[in-house]
Amino acid sequence: MDKIAHQPLHLSVRDVLEPEYVALHDSILQYVVPTQMQEWDPASRSRPSPVAHCTPQLVEVGNTYDKDVKDFQIRVFTPADSSPENGWPVLVWYHGGGWVNGGLNSENAFLTHVCKYVKCVVISINYRHAPEHAYPTATSDAFDGLQWVLAPENAKSLGINTSRVAIGGLSAGGGLAASVGLRHAQLPTAPKLLFQLLICPVIDNLATTSTTWSTSQHSPFLTPGRMSWYRDRYFQSENSEAVRGHWHASPCYAPSDLLAKSPGTFIGIAECDLLAPEDVAFAKLLEENGVKVESNIYKGATHSILGLAGVLQSGKDLTHDACEALAQGLGTHYQLR
Repeated sequence: MDKIAHQPLHLSVRDVLEPEYVALHDSILQYVVPTQMQEWDPASRSRPSPVAHCTPQLVEVGNTYDKDVKDFQIRVFTPADSSPENGWPVLVWYHGGGWVNGGLNSENAFLTHVCKYVKCVVISINYRHAPEHAYPTATSDAFDGLQWVLAPENAKSLGINTSRVAIGGLSAGGGLAASVGLRHAQLPTAPKLLFQLLICPVIDNLATTSTTWSTSQHSPFLTPGRMSWYRDRYFQSENSEAVRGHWHASPCYAPSDLLAKSPGTFIGIAECDLLAPEDVAFAKLLEENGVKVESNIYKGATHSILGLAGVLQSGKDLTHDACEALAQGLGTHYQLR
């Protein structure tokens, strides 16, 4: 029986994409049934990816452990080296998955790479997921997770230096990181964040194919239909423009005086990603408000750039660029460059 191509590449993007990605999409990804065409099953969160072989290998670090915190969990990666006298710098990370998928095992190859070669503690916050936990649960857990990490007694046990803190995330987690950074900036006595690392972040939850996505709507895999499906699971009864357009959900709508308080920022943008236009616009918006921003656009790359970094050069380049920017932001050295 012939396989059904549920997600064939649109002709308008085929010649723009990385040849390696085109080969992978034609051989595997186009036959995957899109999320929005399947009945929701929580067990799908633990099913292996059809392209798991394209994920980079985990890097050996000093120690990895999990901990329950309030209603969510964290995973802690620590370097193998001896701890500095004043504690390690730290990256607090929020995983991708459209607020629905993902968990403590998400992006671990990237996070162990960061831990070892940037020489910092990495803490992944496993916020609660939709549809079981709708908006604003994920953003609340993300904010609470950062505050828990920064509490003096917890920072001491984690071996971190709260004057050298960065936040970051991928996709939905990148949007969470940006909104958490803004909320944190409103706290009068909280330690200042040094840096934020945003990779293909969800920034504008009011974007549609008639507006922001008009030029990116034919991007593969993360399609308008799939992104809308994620939104419907996440926002549910709160799925109104007023809610989705609040800066807690869409950081680009924060007031200028608050945006100006964002930490120095790296934004990794995949050229052939549905979210590329909103990411480019957010980088420009931060710059206009006086924030130091490095925004890199990876030609021919898709939203899956980080997950496919084991085989795609764009993913490798993004990994190195992000680590180098993070190291500069935290005052360490990235040892692979």
